[in-house]
Amino acid sequence: MVVSKSTILIVDDDATILMLMSNVFMYDNNYILTAESGEGGLVKLKNNKIDLVISDQNMPGMNGLQFLKRVRAEHPDVVTIVLTASGEVETAVKAVNEVGVYQFILKPFNVMDLRLTVRRALEYKQLLEERNLLLQVVTNLEPHINGPVSGKLRDLLHRFRLNVQGPLLEAQN
Repeated sequence: MVVSKSTILIVDDDATILMLMSNVFMYDNNYILTAESGEGGLVKLKNNKIDLVISDQNMPGMNGLQFLKRVRAEHPDVVTIVLTASGEVETAVKAVNEVGVYQFILKPFNVMDLRLTVRRALEYKQLLEERNLLLQVVTNLEPHINGPVSGKLRDLLHRFRLNVQGPLLEAQN
C-alpha cells in the first residue's frame, strides 16, 4: 500500500529526541511538526491537519496519556503512538484501553523498528479513511436501489457495511 505524504506531530520535552525523530521521519517523505509539551501539541493540532501523533509519556505538566486523551476526544481521526522510558505494564494497558493508542513503544527504541511502526500506523490511518469513504458511498447508494434485484443488492450492501464497520471500528476503539 502506498501512503501519501503525511503530517506527523512529535511531542517530547527532550529537544534531542525531537531533533532525532524529526530527521528520521523527514527522510520517509513526511511533514514533521514538533512540540515540547502536551499544551504545545494541542495548539499544533488545532492549527494543522495531523495524521499521526507520537508522544512521550513522561513530560512535565500534562503527561503523555493526559495529552493523548485530549487528542482522542478532540481529534478522533488522529492515530497515536506513546513513547516511554519506563516499562510499566499498567501504563501500557491504560494507553491501549483508555486512550486508544495504536502502539506503545519503550525508550530507548530501535530507529528502524520505530520507522516500521510509523509506516504501519500511517497505513492504518489510510485504511480508516478509505473505509469511511466506502461507507459514505454505500450509504448514498442505498436509497437509489430499485428494481427486481434491489432486495439482494440491499442485503449485499448491508452485509458489506456490517463487515467493514465491525473489525476496523473495534480496532480503532
